[in-house]
Amino acid sequence: MQTNSNLSTTVSQLLINQEAEAFYSELKAEGYTLLISKKQYATIAGCSLSTVDNQIKLGYGLPNYKKMGEAKNAKIMFSLISVANFFASKTILTA
Repeated sequence: MQTNSNLSTTVSQLLINQEAEAFYSELKAEGYTLLISKKQYATIAGCSLSTVDNQIKLGYGLPNYKKMGEAKNAKIMFSLISVANFFASKTILTA
């Protein structure tokens, strides 16, 4: 079993940059766990649950997610690490 120190090191290695690390830390401080639901993701992304469902159906515009079963309506979960990396990678630099 990993200690908290080892887990923190592993998480830092999985985050793509400092912006992702900051975003991840902020979400953890707000009480989000390592896996979050579609509803929690919609809250973080500032969109509706139906928008998230549409993005899942279309297959783009989302961080990687896990489907918890084979059924059509199986629960969908997002890794907080994937969410932080997704938003950090979507930054567009302007002049």
